[in-house]
Amino acid sequence: MSAIHVHQEVLRPRLTRMVLTYDTGRFPFAAVLRRDVFRVPYLDRLHQYATASARAAGGAGQLRNRDNLQARSLMQQLPDDSALLRVYHAFVISVITPLVGSRISYSNRPKMRVHFPGTGSVSTMHSDVPVTKRPDQVNLWVPFTDVDGSAALWLESDYGRADYAPVALHYGEALIFDGGYLSHGSVANDSAATRISLDMRFAYSGATTRADGVRLLDHLADQIG
Repeated sequence: MSAIHVHQEVLRPRLTRMVLTYDTGRFPFAAVLRRDVFRVPYLDRLHQYATASARAAGGAGQLRNRDNLQARSLMQQLPDDSALLRVYHAFVISVITPLVGSRISYSNRPKMRVHFPGTGSVSTMHSDVPVTKRPDQVNLWVPFTDVDGSAALWLESDYGRADYAPVALHYGEALIFDGGYLSHGSVANDSAATRISLDMRFAYSGATTRADGVRLLDHLADQIG
């Protein structure tokens, strides 16, 4: 029997997803990215600046998946003491840890993503446990631009349904979800906006089991609703 089937029949959280709102003045992810990393006034228009730069360098100006990866690397390769990572750790310590109410383990360096309009999926549909082997972890996805439609993260409505739909969020909202078992990913971005985001996983400190993960999700549901 597959892990997802066991999960459906035995251990199931009350909520598989929830939206957390946070203070962007206190945790200014987008402002730091505009100032220190991309040096542009509007993150959701990053593709326009990238296209202009490519044309100025003699290129065709058609952005491709390699351009997503190149822009992503500007964030992914930041030093540990960078302003962006300082904001990230402050966010986890000041927002996520109090919600959990106990010590947590979490991704020291989150995965950064850039998804330009006109480019293909940056993450195929998947669930995390087959790769991570960590049934205790919960996923957090934080966009730094408003996202909807093909620029958003796509989730199935329930385990194994594969009926993917986008999760619309505003900057200042974060998605907490059961990514270990709930399939998720992205589609080709045919919107007019660049999506920039981070994703990470967290768990109770010392947790190892699916029961720990469900307990954490249920606790978060009580806190967030």
